[in-house]
Amino acid sequence: MSRKNKLRELIEAAFADTPKPGNDRIGHDPNDWESTELARAFKGRHWKELTPEELQYNSSSFLSPEGFHYYFPAYLLAALEDHGNLLPHTVFGLILPGDATSEERRLRAWHLERFERFSADQKHAIREFLEYARDEASHYFSQGQAPSLALERYWVRY
Repeated sequence: MSRKNKLRELIEAAFADTPKPGNDRIGHDPNDWESTELARAFKGRHWKELTPEELQYNSSSFLSPEGFHYYFPAYLLAALEDHGNLLPHTVFGLILPGDATSEERRLRAWHLERFERFSADQKHAIREFLEYARDEASHYFSQGQAPSLALERYWVRY
C-alpha cells in the first residue's frame, strides 16, 4: 500500500467518530459573509461529502473551532489529491503563529483553540500529513519550509 493510501486510511480512522457541530456552530462569525456562505454550504453534511471544489471555495479559516474539528479531515484528504491549490492552504492553516506581537499572540490563541480540540490520534494523523507534505510536495511551498515550520512550531510532538 502506498504512503498516500496509508495516510488516507489513518486520517479517516482518526476522524471517524468526530461529533458534528450544530448548524449554528459551523461558521466562525455569523456576521461575516464568508463564514455564512461556508455554513450554508456545509450545513447538514458529513465531512466526507464535501468536494475539493467546495473546500477550495470555502476556506477552513472561516470555520468555528467546532466546525474546524469536524470538517478539517475533508481538507486534509482533498489536499492529498490537489497539491497545487488545497495543499498549501491546508498546510498554512496548521502553522502556529509566533508570539512576538499582540496580533501574533491573538492569532496564536485562536489557532491553539482550534488545534487543542483534536484528539491524540487526530494530532498524529495531522503530523503524518505534514510529514507527507514535507517529503512529497515541498516544491509547492516557498523554499519547502511551510510543512517543516508547522511541524516545528506545534505538530512534531504528536
